[in-house]
Amino acid sequence: MNEITADPTDNMFLSSAKEAEADFIVTGDNHLLNLINFKGTSILTASRFLEVLKQRIS
Repeated sequence: MNEITADPTDNMFLSSAKEAEADFIVTGDNHLLNLINFKGTSILTASRFLEVLKQRIS
């Protein structure tokens, strides 16, 4: 799986998220953030993730 060619080391995070069936990847890495979503896993900044959590709690 080589979704990110500009920084191939980022692909391990995508692979791990897929294996874990993660709902989110929380990151500040622009290569990952540019994907927005990967096979059902949302890729968010920490601040956006907190917003999503607040919405779910309300």
